[in-house]
Amino acid sequence: MQLRYFHICAFEWLEEHSRWRHLKELGSSNIVRASILMPAFGYMLLLNENIHQYLTIKYDGWLLNYLPNVWRIWFLFYGSFFVATATILYSIYCPPEVKHYANEFEMAETEAKHQINLKQAEVVQHRLKWLWDTMPVWMYAYFDINNVDFKDKVYDRIDPVGYLAQFCLMQWMILDMWHRSLRCFIFVVYAIGLTLIAIPAGFTFLQVTWIPLRHAFS
Repeated sequence: MQLRYFHICAFEWLEEHSRWRHLKELGSSNIVRASILMPAFGYMLLLNENIHQYLTIKYDGWLLNYLPNVWRIWFLFYGSFFVATATILYSIYCPPEVKHYANEFEMAETEAKHQINLKQAEVVQHRLKWLWDTMPVWMYAYFDINNVDFKDKVYDRIDPVGYLAQFCLMQWMILDMWHRSLRCFIFVVYAIGLTLIAIPAGFTFLQVTWIPLRHAFS
């Protein structure tokens, strides 16, 4: 029973933290997007045996009995490969609305006024209706559709912009949760990649810190 509860909590945590708005913090980062080039760079380093001697840190000591001389490059290579893969998937599948707007309120404020001026309110209504009709059953519990009417005449409202903003807001929120399995997969790939990159960085930091301390107190 406790194990099942743990699995449920872990999955809920993963689902929440893998939403597109969170993945955007990594996927839209220029540094992370530059990682797409890192696997090619690392591949050239690994193939060039002439520079292997310069990539070996003599203080690794016993570690070299278990890992290749260029184990740091291997970790960086595979780590950047995973990060690049996740970034490409994010770029392809993240909904444009979530990419373009920081949150649902920004989209509601901007798009509602814009669509009203273009007389495109019905397009927004139809878009939300399509999302509502096609989204997975598990998502229904997160939304209350009673505040909007897909057949309502928006322009007959006292505040058409404010009313249409509710459609835009809900549209962004639905898209943020779209493709749950894919989101979770991308999150896990990012986590693996960043962990692989962090291991040699952390190990090197400890070495660089420990060596002068050892000499200082010896």
